Amino acid sequence: MNFLRIKQAQCALADGRLEEAHQLLQHESLRSHREGQRLTTKLIRALVERGRQHLEADRLSEALADCTRAGQLAANDQQVSELRRQVLEQMHQQRRRSFDRAQLLDNARRHARDGFLTQGAAMLHGLDDDSGHVAQAQREFELHKTRTEAAIERATTAIDCQDWTAAGHYLAQARQLRPFDPRVQSLLGQLAIQVVTQARQAVDNGRVDTAKVLLQAIAPAAGDRMEVSELRDAIGQINEASSALHDGDVRAAGRQLCRVKLLLPGAKWIDEAIELADRIAASREALEVGPLGLVHGVKVGPGTAIAYHGEPEIPLSKGTVVLPRQFIIQADGQSAALVVRDDSVSLGPISSNQRPDVGLMADPSAPVLTIRRAQEDYFVSSEQPVNVNGKATREQLLNDGDKIELSPRCRFRFRLPHAASTSAVLELTGTRLPRGDLRRIVLLDRQLVVGSANTCHLRADTEGQPLILHLRDGQLCCPQADGSTTLNMNQSTTLGDVTLRLTEA
Repeated sequence: MNFLRIKQAQCALADGRLEEAHQLLQHESLRSHREGQRLTTKLIRALVERGRQHLEADRLSEALADCTRAGQLAANDQQVSELRRQVLEQMHQQRRRSFDRAQLLDNARRHARDGFLTQGAAMLHGLDDDSGHVAQAQREFELHKTRTEAAIERATTAIDCQDWTAAGHYLAQARQLRPFDPRVQSLLGQLAIQVVTQARQAVDNGRVDTAKVLLQAIAPAAGDRMEVSELRDAIGQINEASSALHDGDVRAAGRQLCRVKLLLPGAKWIDEAIELADRIAASREALEVGPLGLVHGVKVGPGTAIAYHGEPEIPLSKGTVVLPRQFIIQADGQSAALVVRDDSVSLGPISSNQRPDVGLMADPSAPVLTIRRAQEDYFVSSEQPVNVNGKATREQLLNDGDKIELSPRCRFRFRLPHAASTSAVLELTGTRLPRGDLRRIVLLDRQLVVGSANTCHLRADTEGQPLILHLRDGQLCCPQADGSTTLNMNQSTTLGDVTLRLTEA
């Protein structure tokens, strides 16, 4: 039997079938046979020689396999050990080159993402491309460059046509692709100067609404430029003056307009408004110190509840308690909402270090944002970028239906459900409050509408017209034919076919 195996091994070795010869010579009975030992020595030399050929051809896996076969036959052979050392060293160098190439490729892509296309392409120059990754990166760079050139060209055309919305859109794309491109920076400067000039003219003519629309059009691209920020802040102060006037604090409105005057010296209507506010404030103060101020302890001044168009004056019962800044309203023991009375509210992770006004069950690393009501508008702002309708922003005017995202698992929708009310609703879609049954946050201004229609702030099964609750002197009241009903904390109040209850948040 050994003779047959030796003959088969001799034939395999002579024909160069080293793997077959290696398998035959593995038998223990041939190790002590003189001819078997001689064939084993020849096989080891043949394996070493072929392994060297694989090594020179950079076929490292095959070279290592031959080393392993030879080592199984003669573990302490010096030539086998030397060949294994060379193969392993070559493999280590190859892995190092692959790592360096991958790192260089990642750095080149990072430069391209940051807008440094030329530097990124230069890093790929002369880099070997065994796997095709370099060619793929070069195609990505070329596509990146094509998109940038197209965005710059479209932005230039839009600026020439004074299509500010399109110009802001395309420049935002170009800025994201190549933020440090001199052409992009030049176009941003042109856009900001032209739009701010038109917006200032609109403010000077009393059209603050037009100025807000103009600034909103370029906010995605140039919202952080100094000239845009200055005018936006001035308009924000005008909104604060309007809010103070609406609240009956005419003197505060006048003081706010005096500050705005320093920022907008060309707006002549501000001088007239300041003069008129001073006259109204002086007249009201004169009434306060006159005989009317002694009647039933009436005080005419800041903080007085003033009726406004379309809503009745509702007398409050004596001894009522002002509602807290936040409370929960529930209809028929089913649908409920968190109500926030403040003009400005911060929202963010409940475990955030910034301690938001309304804590959400979200990742602690998610940003904290602020939603602020200014007159009839709502603005969202944040120190860190948040996504509004899929676009990152730090400050933006909110519109009905806007989708706000703090993180992939913390999303909600901004709603202005009732056209005649400035109270807003935040519908929690991708997050929740610590109390799981609350899926709505009502940002209460002056009215809260309860009913079954989509235009209501709080949904309830009602027949006929919805209920309209009015906020007066810190209390929710509902006008009825036989008078008015005040909703008190921790008490159930039945209005028609709906039972409402207010509880602490």
